[in-house]
Amino acid sequence: MIDYFVALLPALFLGFMSIVLVAQGGDDRQKTLGTLGGAFLFSALATPFIDVHWTTKTLLISFLSGLILGFGQYLQILCLKVLGVSRTMPLTTAGQIIFMCLGGIILFGEMNHGLALVFALSSIALLTLGVVFISKTEKTEEAADENVDWKRGTILLVISTSCLVAYLLIVQGFGLDGRSVILPQSVGYFLVGLIATIPALSPQLGKEDNRWSLLTLRQLIPGMMWGAAILLTQVSSSLLGVAVAFPLSQMGVIIQTFGGILILHETRTRREMRWTIIGVVIMVIGVIMVGVARSFS
Repeated sequence: MIDYFVALLPALFLGFMSIVLVAQGGDDRQKTLGTLGGAFLFSALATPFIDVHWTTKTLLISFLSGLILGFGQYLQILCLKVLGVSRTMPLTTAGQIIFMCLGGIILFGEMNHGLALVFALSSIALLTLGVVFISKTEKTEEAADENVDWKRGTILLVISTSCLVAYLLIVQGFGLDGRSVILPQSVGYFLVGLIATIPALSPQLGKEDNRWSLLTLRQLIPGMMWGAAILLTQVSSSLLGVAVAFPLSQMGVIIQTFGGILILHETRTRREMRWTIIGVVIMVIGVIMVGVARSFS
């Protein structure tokens, strides 16, 4: 039971992280460096208190997975501005869970037979249906005024989601302990944060180098929340398997979706709000079915 409790803790951190990130203010450059820097700080502070076993293989693979994770998080932050928290997070969450479940089934042989496979595939179908409802838009003047760039947002969403899935599959694929990867991995994604926010390399974010500011410092808070979620997700993946631990860690989508609408005042028409609620409910059922599938494996 304690293993499942640990697996649910990241949902709390991730649920509020995106909302705090946007509410704190600042531009994408400040958010990126602050978030990745905060997660690196958390990893550095936590490592002395956890049991780690480093080898050359662990350090190298963890660092490379951190580069992928950092790039994925950078693109997700850009996507938050394009689509908003209440759209980006449920869509990327569903995408991550679908590909993570498929990865667990295909690559690691998790839930790949009998009723376990039936429930696993059913959960993927439900998660996909939830995405359809959440992404539905109504063609009205109110919706048009919001001016959501779905084309750019979709590109950012697909690439960032792929990266956020790949890093964990790589760690699990090489059989690395979640506690041992956390610090070298954080070095990788913090390096991405430093490089990706250099004005000469990211002119689309503005010419001024405003990274070293109070706003960036404030973004360390959601960054540390994100770092805690990463550590707990990787530890629980080692205990329960990636196909179960990861979906449970993403239950924070409920907080992210409705927090974006109620706290950040992201607009929806009445019909879009109904579609969003239906989509989130379907997604939650899908996540629960992943746990049911695990019980049959």
